Amino acid sequence: MFELSVALKYLLPRRRQLSVSIISLISVGVISLVVWLILVFFSVTGGLEKIWVEKMISLTAPIRVTPKEAYYDSYYYKIDSIASESNYRPKSLSEKLKAKTADPYDPDVDEELPKDFPTPEEKDLAKLAYSALESLPGASAKPFEMTAATLKLNMTRGATKSTVSQSAYLGSFDKDNPLIRKNLLPLDEKDLANSKPFMRFQGGDLPKDPKLGEGILVPKSFHDAGVLVGDRGWIAYWAATVSTVQEMRQPVFVAGFYDPGIIPIGGKFILTSDELTSLIRSSHNQEDTLLSQGFNLRYDDLSKTDAYKAKLTDAYERAGIAPYFKVETYKEYDFTRDLIQQLQSEKNIFSLISAVIVIVACSNIISMLIILVNDKRLEIGILRSMGASSLSIAFIFGLAGTIMGLIGSLIGIIAAVLTLQNLGSLIHFISYIQGFQAFNPLFFGKDLPNQISVEALIFVSVMTIAISMLSGIIPAVKASRVKPSEILRSS
Repeated sequence: MFELSVALKYLLPRRRQLSVSIISLISVGVISLVVWLILVFFSVTGGLEKIWVEKMISLTAPIRVTPKEAYYDSYYYKIDSIASESNYRPKSLSEKLKAKTADPYDPDVDEELPKDFPTPEEKDLAKLAYSALESLPGASAKPFEMTAATLKLNMTRGATKSTVSQSAYLGSFDKDNPLIRKNLLPLDEKDLANSKPFMRFQGGDLPKDPKLGEGILVPKSFHDAGVLVGDRGWIAYWAATVSTVQEMRQPVFVAGFYDPGIIPIGGKFILTSDELTSLIRSSHNQEDTLLSQGFNLRYDDLSKTDAYKAKLTDAYERAGIAPYFKVETYKEYDFTRDLIQQLQSEKNIFSLISAVIVIVACSNIISMLIILVNDKRLEIGILRSMGASSLSIAFIFGLAGTIMGLIGSLIGIIAAVLTLQNLGSLIHFISYIQGFQAFNPLFFGKDLPNQISVEALIFVSVMTIAISMLSGIIPAVKASRVKPSEILRSS
């Protein structure tokens, strides 16, 4: 291509056009530096944001469906406390899914319904809500339960005995939750010496023993307090009997530790079996905490969150169960909303700053091309006299600006990839120079993310090339207006 060959010829460094060559190299260098800086920054911060979000939802899910007050006031929920088939107690959502019928009431056996009792409904609310969740492609749904109790552990270390007592939240352990498995802490020598193999969690279901009770997973803060795998104790809760309310105890033992992330109640959140959580929760007034049960919807691609919520909301509206269930995404949880909004605001601000920096970096292209046009006036006149159109001349210099932006982008991308691949060594060197860790592992993890962000790569590449192309418009227009007769006459 004629225009491309001429543009490449003009961009090659030459002694006779030293000033143009220096400005050209500086322009490419500045663009490369800016692209490198933006890519590294957004790749690391984007990776950190993903890690923080994963930690925030490790005990919940990207989308959570919970019953509203209308659910607890409905005939569907209240009828279980009157029906003998339900043992005269309300059923959890998990039990509702397993129930053979939505209405267990038998007028021939059960007592007469009060006059102010809610009107019977033909819909099976729990199954309708769950079926809508299961219909979403690439996602998995599972009911969850939460409750509160007191955990007491006995720690025997040789001749020394001590106890740990903690008011805690109990949650159903989901063996299919990849984030929980990812956040499990490895066992150290003390854990192995203090426990037997059957007491250690090794994947799948939590271990159980007829004498020792059920295995539980506790937050890493317990390990920091001296608790080891194999320590035994019990979970205490209060339950109503025929004559009074008394304390009940369920024997448990520590089967492992996990990192709860940055969820506020994470340090007090104990993972137990579904059966134990349901048993303890059934002894409480379930309507007191609207978030004590619901459905978790998990999937890998968090970018589908808003689309999934829209589909769920629409499905619930069409099924007529929207008044009974609340659909929330991880962006709307009370403990994540402020942080997510802050991260998004900072991302938008940094994107705007990055755009301004790229514009400033590419502005050197205008200066370089204007100098190049003035330096090549004679050649432009010769090309015009040989039949080159003004459009071809303009295209040559516009193409030169685009090539500079493309070369600068490629150099910056290569430098960013190399930097990210050696990020650990770079951070270690910085930490060595300043005498302390550059990034606190508590907030940033043991290793910073070193995967290049595809989103940042597309953003900076498109923006740099586009601005470089626009930067070549002014010099290109100036070059196209050069009249060959005047140039040749003056020469």
